Amino acid sequence: MQLNWVNPWRYLAFRLFSWFWLVLILTIASAWLLAKAFLDDTVIRRLPPGVHEQAERMLHSIKRFDSVEDLLQRLNRRENNRWLLVDPVSQRILNAHILPRGFDQSWLTELSQFDKPRLFLHRHISLAGPFFVRLNGQPLVLYQQQPRPEKPGLLSLAQLPELTIPLLFLLVSALASIGLALTITRPLRQLQQHSLQFAGGDLTSRVQQAASRSDEIGELARGFNTMASQIGALLQNQQRLLRDISHELRSPLTRAQLAIALEQRQGGGSQLPRLSQELDKIDSMLDELLTFSRLDAGQYQLQLQDIDLVELLEEIIQVNQIEAAPKQQQLQLEAPAQCLVEADSRLLARAIENVLRNAIKYSPAAAQIRLSLQLQNGLVQIYVADQGPGIPPTALQAIFEPFYRVSDARTAGAGGTGLGLAIAAQAMKQHQGQIHAQNLVQGDKVCGLQICLQLPQRQEQVA
Repeated sequence: MQLNWVNPWRYLAFRLFSWFWLVLILTIASAWLLAKAFLDDTVIRRLPPGVHEQAERMLHSIKRFDSVEDLLQRLNRRENNRWLLVDPVSQRILNAHILPRGFDQSWLTELSQFDKPRLFLHRHISLAGPFFVRLNGQPLVLYQQQPRPEKPGLLSLAQLPELTIPLLFLLVSALASIGLALTITRPLRQLQQHSLQFAGGDLTSRVQQAASRSDEIGELARGFNTMASQIGALLQNQQRLLRDISHELRSPLTRAQLAIALEQRQGGGSQLPRLSQELDKIDSMLDELLTFSRLDAGQYQLQLQDIDLVELLEEIIQVNQIEAAPKQQQLQLEAPAQCLVEADSRLLARAIENVLRNAIKYSPAAAQIRLSLQLQNGLVQIYVADQGPGIPPTALQAIFEPFYRVSDARTAGAGGTGLGLAIAAQAMKQHQGQIHAQNLVQGDKVCGLQICLQLPQRQEQVA
């Protein structure tokens, strides 16, 4: 199970919020590291009483040694020697190896000027001294060395210069803001560029990089791609419509003109039925265009009433049996005795008839076209199954789009403007229903197409 919807990082608002706090954290961390690495917080204080008592005991024990060499050997044998010996005459440190690396030994010269021992704090070291003693007549200076106690991290920030933290904040926020601005404006510029390309006529222009993001900008880019695809498909369908309508209208108009010309020459009215038939075809085609336009624009006012769906199906079959008769096709209905629904009888009948006429058109001669009515899970399901060649699986949903035809060939067999099933889909949508298609398969062979129209069942019937 994917949990992307609970990932806060996919929201741009959370990223802005995180960016702001990241700037503050980086600023404080940078200032703290700066204070720890570069500030020389050297302090000279009075000697604490406890350190002075330890030094007195050490000075008293030193007098037992015969020479400085013996003292150094004894101190070097200690695992943790804390006493530093200095020759005050030559200012030479006799055991300098115990000092931290990088320690400036000139500080010992400064400390030797004090007449009383002091506590010297410098970076990571603490020195107590100088303590003066004579060993067999040789003067020595002793310093007690210890690690310096660490200060709390935030207290070290107080030792920074006054404008250090504001300047660090400006620097870090400037760098972070540049990065944030680029992550926002760059995909928006790409989106703008592709929008202008699409507006300029490039219907294939799509946003690729920004669409892979998981935040609101990615959703905007994916929305643009979806919109561009739908608009591009609509424009292509409209262009196809213009070609199809011009072709479909040209044929009956040509035949009507021919019938008029023959009538003018021959007289007697023999061409009038043919002329009437061609004009009826033009009228039917324009009526389909007008109906779909009103349905698609949401301007069709439903006239809902209680109707018996079984009776309506029987009337539709009786009317269309005339069209199926020349091909010796049989229309069969399987339905209960009665099924009441609340619907617009004219619009619903047109949707069912469009599906049925489509089945008659593409079924072979002597085929059986089955209509069945079923009640299941609170739905009224109308199935129309033919014995035609079926359609490609990729077109099962596309056939309900306006102006779509599986074949672009303008043959008498194909015919139509691609609006019949689109009107059926819009009609079912107006009735809060659905429509879908599937190929009928027998073995490995497609043996027909079945279209299902679903309507919500009346509540009293469900009960």
